[in-house]
This record gives sequence, C-alpha cells and structure tokens, in this order.
Amino acid sequence: MADDVFSNAVRRRNAAGMTYSQMEAKTWDVGGKEGSRSAGWWNNMANYLMETPPAPKYFPGIAKVLKVSERRVSELVAEQWYGVRPDDEVPERLRDLVVLLAEIDPKDLPVVENLAEALEVKCWATTALAEAKAKGKAA
Repeated sequence: MADDVFSNAVRRRNAAGMTYSQMEAKTWDVGGKEGSRSAGWWNNMANYLMETPPAPKYFPGIAKVLKVSERRVSELVAEQWYGVRPDDEVPERLRDLVVLLAEIDPKDLPVVENLAEALEVKCWATTALAEAKAKGKAA
C-alpha cells in the first residue's frame, strides 16, 4: 500500500466523534443491508492495514460517513490500495475541503477567501516569529 489515506479519513471521522457503530448505521441508511459496512469493518479499516479495498457498491455509504463525494472515496481507495493518485495538484490534506467548498453559495466565497487569507497571514507570522526566536537563541 502506498499510503493509508482511506484509513486516515476513517480515523479522522472517528476522532471527530463518530463511533464505528454510528458509521455502520449511516451506511445502512444509505445502502440497506447490501450497501452497509459493519462496525467491525470500520474499526479494521481505521486500525489495521487491510489488504482488500471496499467494493464500489459501498462507496455511496462510505461517502456519506466520511462526508466526501463518491469520487473522493474512489480516489482514497485508488491511492491506498493501488498507489494511484489523482493527477491534480491539490495536496491530499486539502482534497476533502475542496469538496466542501464546491457546495458553498457563491455569495459566501468572499468570506471563505478572507478566512483563508487571514489563516495564511497567521501561518506566515508564526513562522517568522519562530525563525526570529531561533536566530535570537543562536546569536
């Protein structure tokens, strides 16, 4: 396996407060008995290096649980089990965010842009401060 991006997505969802039993229930809601994944399956995906990827018939329920598109589920599976990444240049850590941003009302985009710019300035300032402190200690 190239990288455990799918498993990381499951762990992030669990860390955000969704239990494996809740994940099972959500996939049942989407796919019924044939499209659901058990709590044990979710636990295994999060905590062990599973050799077999989920079948495409489970993608709608998985997408609902992970709060991503079915395309994103396909990308996660392709990357974790087959070492194939999307050919776009969006960093992995931002791909889930892109899906959310696509659903934002265009009128709200300036707010999101302002927030992103403020966070960029914060990151720059934090880095500059850390570098200044390091130089001060080295002198």
